[in-house]
Amino acid sequence: MNKTIRMYRHGETEWNKQGILQGWLDSPLTELGEKQAMSVQWHPDIVYTSDLGRAVMTAHLMFPKQSAKLDIRLREINLGNWQGQEIAKLKALPEYRCYCEQPKAFIPSSQEPFDQVAKRMLLFCESLLHLPYENIAVVSHGVSIACLHAALEQRQLGSLWQEELLRGGDYLELECHHQEWRVKKMTLQKI
Repeated sequence: MNKTIRMYRHGETEWNKQGILQGWLDSPLTELGEKQAMSVQWHPDIVYTSDLGRAVMTAHLMFPKQSAKLDIRLREINLGNWQGQEIAKLKALPEYRCYCEQPKAFIPSSQEPFDQVAKRMLLFCESLLHLPYENIAVVSHGVSIACLHAALEQRQLGSLWQEELLRGGDYLELECHHQEWRVKKMTLQKI
């Protein structure tokens, strides 16, 4: 059975707007974030979401007639002691600059490694293979989806930031045929 999976990024949050790193912490959706979520026009067979509040709210607004299934593997990267801090201040730290500019060389101190994020996202995708659904919506997070994208295309971590990170409501569409995944397209909304 062919499967189409749309990996949506959650809508814009207050901390996104303020330039504060969230990771596993949370902040509410902004008015724009709610609009991004409500603009989605798709009717999947089933919906999965990260268990973080911003993703759960996005899934509810995107697909109000469906009950989303929570999965911890869909969480954003854990950013350890950077979580809740302003990005502008973090840019002064060599470790944070390495995270942003040289992801292949990044050695986490309290953060989750990129390859670990990719591994849990791939495990989640593998768990979908045996489900009887063809169209699956997934609400996750920008860095997690970027890690999955790089892993599926077998790109090195050094190219992690090569593509634009998804914004709120954008999605990466994956197709699975005979248990082989491929990235079909990336769709950016016009909001």
